[in-house]
Amino acid sequence: MPDLAARLAARTLELVDIPSESRHEAAVSAHVRALVPESFAVETEVDGAVLWAPERHTDVPLVVLAGHVDTVPAQDNLPGRIEDGAVHGLGASDMKGGVAVALELARELDAERPPVGCDVALLVFEREELPPEENPLPALFERSRLVHEAELAILLEPTDCAIQAGCLGNLTAELVFRGRSGHSARPWLADNAIDRALEGLRGLAGVERREAVIDALPFYEVLSITQLHSGIADNVVPGEAVAHLNLRYPPDRSPDEAEAYVRSLVPDGAELAITGNSPPGRVVADAPLVSRLRELGGLEVQPKQAWTNVADFTSRGIDAVNFGPGGTRWAHARDEQVEVEALVTVFRTLWRFLTMSP
Repeated sequence: MPDLAARLAARTLELVDIPSESRHEAAVSAHVRALVPESFAVETEVDGAVLWAPERHTDVPLVVLAGHVDTVPAQDNLPGRIEDGAVHGLGASDMKGGVAVALELARELDAERPPVGCDVALLVFEREELPPEENPLPALFERSRLVHEAELAILLEPTDCAIQAGCLGNLTAELVFRGRSGHSARPWLADNAIDRALEGLRGLAGVERREAVIDALPFYEVLSITQLHSGIADNVVPGEAVAHLNLRYPPDRSPDEAEAYVRSLVPDGAELAITGNSPPGRVVADAPLVSRLRELGGLEVQPKQAWTNVADFTSRGIDAVNFGPGGTRWAHARDEQVEVEALVTVFRTLWRFLTMSP
């Protein structure tokens, strides 16, 4: 594999330089499709997601390499560049570097046709950075036969070249405080909803994080007030205030339990509406294929302190972990980047994992 570092860096930059903010991924998705080798046939395609796979062997497990091509909005970080041993630019870490590794693995497997220890399917999808109702993977799971044969899915999310097992659940909600609007010159004739919100949110702001240790991995449950909206004019005492809440909860809670917990925190007089609830990912750090990946790469196993599409797989009984070249500290940052050395490390680790017999 001559010039592997240069190839991976160039491929990552190539993807970075195709703008692909969520809901605007058509160009990058078409480019990715053109790069997938012909031996990888489309097994299932839905709006926003495609699963490719070569002809199956009968005596090896199936591994799905998965990644999303959308990004958050740009922050003056396009076009990208290669500088100081890293690819810089929007999506470099989260997660076009990971997608570039997956594509180059597929292309190398197609070109070299080595003996395989695993069959490989390639799953590329859009709209990952949006709320759960925009997620295209549930539709793909409904239509695909092959994905349910997978013994492991590897999401090439940014993990700093470590295996990150499981993931947090992600619950969003709106908390409404109602008062009575009135003229700001005579506030005693009104009932200020902001005052009610400040009083009611005081307890929520003081909720301490909770640690849950699962398979020796520490996950942290955290509740955040992420937005507060109120008021229609400077001379009007507002009659309504709406706070947005976000609970990130460990895999020891079910979605129903997480919802019940948030409802238990609602202050008197406020109204709660759950707006989204994505389940946590099951921890599979000791699964046979995960153990093999860890041993071959000498990899550290960490908890995933975020939500990822690992949960889409584990909630359907398919083992899945996060493992990618991006750095978590660079995800969504203005100075987003991925180290070229990390691209090479993940590529070589996965190459050994996919081509060595158990």
